[in-house]
Amino acid sequence: MTKQFVFIGDYDKTDLLFYISKLLGADKKVLLADMTRHHRYRYSYPKIETEAKIQQYDNFDVYEELNSITELHQLDSEESFSYDYLLIDIDDPERIHGLVPSDGWYLVTSYEKPVLEENALLLKALARDKAEQQPVKLTAIIYEVNATFTEDYLVRLYNDLPLEWHEPLVYIPDERDMTRKINNQFSSTVSLKKLSPDLRSVIQSVVHSITGMDRKQIQALWKQAERGN
Repeated sequence: MTKQFVFIGDYDKTDLLFYISKLLGADKKVLLADMTRHHRYRYSYPKIETEAKIQQYDNFDVYEELNSITELHQLDSEESFSYDYLLIDIDDPERIHGLVPSDGWYLVTSYEKPVLEENALLLKALARDKAEQQPVKLTAIIYEVNATFTEDYLVRLYNDLPLEWHEPLVYIPDERDMTRKINNQFSSTVSLKKLSPDLRSVIQSVVHSITGMDRKQIQALWKQAERGN
């Protein structure tokens, strides 16, 4: 049975989700679905232009321009549609309907005001779509810089919504990671080499929460993924 994990937030998550998909794809079948408003994944990796809805990139598949979860449900009935993990990137409140229930939710954000305001719309739409009364359980992945805010600010900002926050994952942007992101966009494989310790830690923590693997197993998975380049 496919496990579904949703990454919401009005923030570019393409590189983060490529890295997570690469690790998971080392020994499982992974589909990364793009439900972003401006189709961020369309030009985020090199590919052969075809009419196929699902493209292969490195050791995982990418579903570009997914309009609704019902499209996937229709494909799910086909014998060839068989995945261990489905990762969904969404920044559109109008299309979040139908994604509940999922096996895990992540909010990817910075402290930029436009991002926080757009995220509020996403979280409100998510709360409306959740039928049961239990709060939505979320892990925040925060791109943080010095002398702005801390993760407690997010809890206060969205305090009126039925949300339950797990321990946040904090990442301080690093030039090495931007270099790797750009180089990967022109490569047929996703390289994990020379990522900053902060970003590496965030990626491994997300993989742990998805798979339940311990640190030693994830380190072995990382080395296996690196050898694949």
